[in-house]
Amino acid sequence: MEIYTFDKSLQERLVEFSEILSSQNKIVSASQIKSEWLNYVELVIEPVGWQALWKIPRMTCQELKIHYPTIVVVEAEQVDFNDLFALVKITAVQDDIHLPEKYDVPLIELYPTQKQENRTLDMVGTASCIDQVRFFYNYLWMPWDLDDDENSDWVTLHLESRIRLFFDMKRGCVNKETCDVIRTLIREGREIQQKISRLEESMSDEEEVENCLVDDGKACQLMKLHFRLQQIKTEMEVLENPAIRDILSRNHNSVMVEEQTRKHENSDKQKEAHFVWLGGTLTEIKNAVNKIETIISPSLFLQIYRCLQEALLAADVGEIVFLGEGVHQIRGSGGLEEGGTIKGIGRAEHIMLSANDIESSPSLLDFSGQEVVLEDISINLGELQAGIIVRKGSVKMIGCRIFALNQSIVKLGIIILPGAKLIMEKISFDGLGTAVVIYGTGEVIMNECSFKNCIEGVQLHDDATLIAKKCTLEYFKEYAIRMETQKYLNGNESKIGSIELLENRSELVIQRQYSWRTSLLRNLLGLNLWRRKEQRTSPVDKLPKMVETTGPSQVTDGQTQFGNARQLEPSECIFVFKDTLSDYEEPPSDEEFALT
Repeated sequence: MEIYTFDKSLQERLVEFSEILSSQNKIVSASQIKSEWLNYVELVIEPVGWQALWKIPRMTCQELKIHYPTIVVVEAEQVDFNDLFALVKITAVQDDIHLPEKYDVPLIELYPTQKQENRTLDMVGTASCIDQVRFFYNYLWMPWDLDDDENSDWVTLHLESRIRLFFDMKRGCVNKETCDVIRTLIREGREIQQKISRLEESMSDEEEVENCLVDDGKACQLMKLHFRLQQIKTEMEVLENPAIRDILSRNHNSVMVEEQTRKHENSDKQKEAHFVWLGGTLTEIKNAVNKIETIISPSLFLQIYRCLQEALLAADVGEIVFLGEGVHQIRGSGGLEEGGTIKGIGRAEHIMLSANDIESSPSLLDFSGQEVVLEDISINLGELQAGIIVRKGSVKMIGCRIFALNQSIVKLGIIILPGAKLIMEKISFDGLGTAVVIYGTGEVIMNECSFKNCIEGVQLHDDATLIAKKCTLEYFKEYAIRMETQKYLNGNESKIGSIELLENRSELVIQRQYSWRTSLLRNLLGLNLWRRKEQRTSPVDKLPKMVETTGPSQVTDGQTQFGNARQLEPSECIFVFKDTLSDYEEPPSDEEFALT
């Protein structure tokens, strides 16, 4: 099932948006931008009767309690041009999932298909218009734009500079650090704008119900949010300027040269150790230092910090950071991203890593170095999408805990990308959607690991390697192991069962010292094999019970909340939403400024 795709140049985008938003050479303020779009959309988009793929965003998947990513076929029954929404009827699903029969969907989440039942519709124009709206609101419109002066022309001030910023980032003309700053600022700005909207709505409701003065605490919080949004706006205005970006790029290159020189000069220098201590009694710090002394040489220089983020930024590749008990908030791996050790001094459950409120990326830790060691720490996902990403090299974890207090089907514990390796010993996973995701040629070795309150244990792809020894593979809401494969299935079949499915799979080595209770095999443990097309967006396999192997002739309709929908065959899923090695990374349709 093919969708319309558009790969347009900078000049094409600039000309299109200029024609749509420029109103007879008059000033178009930020507050008028939406009305200009509404006038255009109402003329171009077909109002009813067209088919599309709905790529359900992560947060909607979470609300509906279905796996992410999930894609369904829908038919537009009515387009709300004022709000840029469409009322759609779900006509085909990938799996036996429970969805409402009809749903209000933002237009930017819909991808019209080339094959239409009604061939008289102008679907090229409709698809192109939706693509234009999606590109504009994902990449060009910022949450602070409505605060612009009514007398200023948004098109003149922002259109060309923001389109050029997008293409500069896409082409690699902007260095990684600056791209990270831009994405973080935009993400934070959008989250602040959402908080402002919720807070203003709450305060308005309180005034109507209680007929009293506004709560001072909420008013103060609202003021701080507006102030921070203005700060972000100022920073982004600087980064939108191509001349400033050029200066930053040249400065970055010189800094990189200096950094390489410094590393070369310090290559023979003795490594340092770093100790993060949040406070405690004299006896407690004595005990902590005594433990450290048993691990490193007494002559090694030890630097003490009050904040883990400072220690990570100060640490060089290959150095060790010790953590005292307490909650340590971070927004990145710092110098240890390319290799090093983070070790807790104390019990893992008392040494917790978590993200700053909104100054963090989709994952807490992101490693791409030679060797990283994590020992005796707990990782709290909080509101993050993933705990750890291993991009390349190897990561070894010992005695750690990865958990989410607010359990969600879309939360991922550890993601291992192609070619990377993860070794785990005595690791516990709690409250996650999928504990471990292994992509092709990735390798995971698990020893004495356990799972609790997880929906799935391990998801792996063809040519990925999983070796599990003495692990407790039980108490899952769905599957212990789910495999997406083209190697072991023919046609559109799927297989769900117990331990017998693990035999003769080169990707899987599970020794007999595992712990899984035979009485639970039929209900709580299974291996799911699903035939995939060669695509980045993978089908999601969610069946409420263990069933026998099914072939194409046994496929039945999926039951929605209000009726039946045809089950979407894997052979129909021939589309790509994002060229990425990792499905966890949210596409722009979910308000994530992640360039494809």
